[in-house]
Amino acid sequence: MNEKSPTTYELLFGPAHPGSGNFSVKLRVSGEQVVSARSDPGYLHRGFEKLMEYRDRMQNSILSDRVCVLEALNWNLVHAEAVDELTGEEIPDKARYIRVLMAELSRIQSHLIWYGALSMGLGFDTGFKVAFGYRDYLLDIFELVTGGRVYPAGYICPGGVRRDLPDSAKTKIEKTLDKMKIMLRKCENFEKTTLYPRTRGVGVLERQDALRLGATGPIARASGLYSDVRVDDPYEIYSELDFEIPTRDEGDAYARCLLGRLEMRESMRIIRQVLERMPEEKLDPVKPKIAHKIPEGEVYVRNEIARGEAGIYMKSIGEETPYRCKIRGPSLLHMIPVLEHLLAGCQIADVPAIYWSLNICPADMDR
Repeated sequence: MNEKSPTTYELLFGPAHPGSGNFSVKLRVSGEQVVSARSDPGYLHRGFEKLMEYRDRMQNSILSDRVCVLEALNWNLVHAEAVDELTGEEIPDKARYIRVLMAELSRIQSHLIWYGALSMGLGFDTGFKVAFGYRDYLLDIFELVTGGRVYPAGYICPGGVRRDLPDSAKTKIEKTLDKMKIMLRKCENFEKTTLYPRTRGVGVLERQDALRLGATGPIARASGLYSDVRVDDPYEIYSELDFEIPTRDEGDAYARCLLGRLEMRESMRIIRQVLERMPEEKLDPVKPKIAHKIPEGEVYVRNEIARGEAGIYMKSIGEETPYRCKIRGPSLLHMIPVLEHLLAGCQIADVPAIYWSLNICPADMDR
């Protein structure tokens, strides 16, 4: 159908839409069918990359929380590794274990938000309440360890982590993992008659299109691409751990949702190994190195966060603050070329299902 046909009209999905997450999509529709879609980011205007050029390493570790509040600890880690590589900082073994522990807890927490948001977008209130209810157990851990529930105040920072784990953390984490197992069984049972029929065959992303459009993380793996930075280019202690990288071949909205659930199981597996192998020595708190200059050089660090491949390019000219900082967030390609590709030809009612199945974070695009 001709996109400019007089029988078509424009329909806005967001940024005021309750399910759009500060993101706008301009739909060209004919009847109930979407003819084409145009993503329109740019409603947050935060400018973090430029702000980082005026702040020292410890201030930026806190600023990195805000790159994507949905998984702040993972962004803490990407930033900390970039600075560590520039400075040549030796990270204590226990700090590396704690970094991975907190990053995987953050991954589970982020996937719960994803599951809940997708459920909410489909009118599946039970899925939303279960996911966000169990997420609170993880926020309790973050509060215990970092002092903050949502923003961890740069707990993972250059040089390691800000402080050692509290004595009660291990027991609390193990009990929470047991609760997560119960939650995953609940989700598996009730989604067979709810999410499955509503998302099966909707928004299919073929393998070759996932490659062509630059999809990463669960979005790519749901289309049959086996790729994960934790395996392809291991960092911290991931090379020492035993875990699987789930993949699916269907490439539809349900496969992407299922990947999130499967990845939570693998994260739980990683966390148990980390708790079992973690060194027992006590960590000294990392002292802020505000006046210390960052050695001259440039680095690019990439990690596997909940939404896919994330990276930071950082350049230093020997001052206390970085000369340049460029953030690579996975949501940019998912929300522009991938989303526009998947929405063309779908039904209006399926727009929220496709949109949320891509696990968006508008914040990491509009930097």
